[in-house]
Formats: sequence, structure tokens, C-alpha cells
Amino acid sequence: MRMPFTPVHLGFAIFIFSIMPFVDPIALLIGTIIIDVEPIFYLITGIGQMHGIMHSTLGVIVFFIPTSFLSWLCYKYFKLNRYLPKYNIYLSLLSGVLGLFSHIFFDAILYSEIMFFYPFSNTSGIFYNLISPLADYLILSIMFLVGALILGVKYYLKYQQKKKKEEEERY
Repeated sequence: MRMPFTPVHLGFAIFIFSIMPFVDPIALLIGTIIIDVEPIFYLITGIGQMHGIMHSTLGVIVFFIPTSFLSWLCYKYFKLNRYLPKYNIYLSLLSGVLGLFSHIFFDAILYSEIMFFYPFSNTSGIFYNLISPLADYLILSIMFLVGALILGVKYYLKYQQKKKKEEEERY
């Protein structure tokens, strides 16, 4: 099976947030995986296609507002403003679009049936075999590892600064 295991797409989101901390990480994460409701629906019902029109620009158009809304719900109910940049609707929408396009791009490399630019073009296979399936997986996996490492170092340094500041305030 050539389909990237859905969580592998999260590597893109982790990496982008690690180098662009102003983006909405929740919308980015949701955007990288929400498109796969289409293949899940197909696997459960047998209706439609595994990678149909939702794996296209149309899918981005359909999902970018729900992605931002789900991000807002996460911020609201899990009080994420304490840990992450404050929720911003514009950055959330942009982050969702970025995550959604990344998903269909990495899938378009693996599947010839993906019409990346639909409804503007019915042409399929534009990015098909741009790189090997193994390279597709490897890039997403490396992005995850590098992004996690960068975030780990950033949060460790932030923790050390906070600890040092608290020690200085005690004296």
C-alpha cells in the first residue's frame, strides 16, 4: 500500500511550526490530516473514491474553514493560549490552508489519480512520481524528527531561561 499512513503527514506540521513559530500549530496539524476523512469514508462505505475530489484544491476550499474552527475549539476548551501563540483567525486560516495543501501535495506524488488543481483543472498526475514513494515517506519522517528536535531544544532553552530567572529573583 503506497498511501502515507495519515499520521506521517504530521511531520510537515511539526517541522513548519518549529521553524515558523507564529503559525497556528493546531490548524496546521488538523490541516495535514483532515483531508483523509475522504479515504476513511470510502473504506467504511465503499462510496466514492479513495483519493477523489477532496484530495484537490476543492478539498482545501471545503476544509480550510472547518480546520480553523476546530483549531479555535481546541484553543478554547484546552486553554492552549498558555502554551502556544495566541489564537489568530487569519493565521489559523493560513495555517490550515498550508497543512491542507501539504497533504494533497505529498499524496499527489504517490497517486496518479489526484487532480491537484481541481476544480480549476481536471488534469491528474501532475506531481505523480516526482520522487519515489520511499523518498516521500522519508521526507515526512525526517521533517517530523528534525521538527521535534528543534521544538525540544527551543522548549528546553526556554525552560532553562525561566529556571535561571526564578533563581535570580530569589537572591
